[in-house]
Amino acid sequence: MTISISKQSHVGKVRKNNEDNLTSIDFTHATDHHLVLVSDGVGGNVFGEVASQTAVDVFEDLAKQKMLDVAFDTAMRNAMLEMSARRAHLAIADRSKNDAQYRGMSCTLIAALIDPQTVGFVNVGDSRLYHFSGSNLKQVSQDQTIAMALYQDGRIGADDLTTHPDRNVLQFALGVEGLNNPLEPQVAQFSWQAGDKILLCSDGLTDMVGDADIQHTLQTLSGEHAINSLIEQALAAGGKDNVTLILAENNQ
Repeated sequence: MTISISKQSHVGKVRKNNEDNLTSIDFTHATDHHLVLVSDGVGGNVFGEVASQTAVDVFEDLAKQKMLDVAFDTAMRNAMLEMSARRAHLAIADRSKNDAQYRGMSCTLIAALIDPQTVGFVNVGDSRLYHFSGSNLKQVSQDQTIAMALYQDGRIGADDLTTHPDRNVLQFALGVEGLNNPLEPQVAQFSWQAGDKILLCSDGLTDMVGDADIQHTLQTLSGEHAINSLIEQALAAGGKDNVTLILAENNQ
């Protein structure tokens, strides 16, 4: 039973620097478990790449210290992933507070700890996690944007989500929070099976490529071929942002 992981990040066609970061961790003492993570520096903000790399560093350090081993137990997975996200949040906030050049930096986070049966994930912001099973694609993470909050309050309709001026304005991000807007990571688990795929991505993909095209790509291609195709599609549509993807495939 194996899980294969493919990943790539591209600066895109407009931005001069890449504020996205990613990691995938294979646990040598538990070869059927993997941690995958995508983080996107917010809004072209100064030092967004520092914020997203800090998020990666926190998760990698927790893995090295074997603290993430607690999450191998599915009963503890949600709590451990949320704790890890909050540690990253505090690390970014502390670095911003202690060094004026980093003031206000922040990032999104989508991270998943996976085994052959279960995917547990934590989400902050609008990077996404998709589950592809059979021929169906489902967005499992929920965008934490102002537009989504307005939709949940019944103030706008579903058709407005893709066109609303606040569709890319984050409600939550690692490193910053308002007095009346404390961080609220989304944590959840779901089952997957042989032949399924999960895709983690920054909004540089989803702002350029629709779900129908992502679904078709994952249905027809696998591994690096799928990753390369999705990036090419994002670039062909304008490549207005950095594009970062991790594809995990369940090959039981």
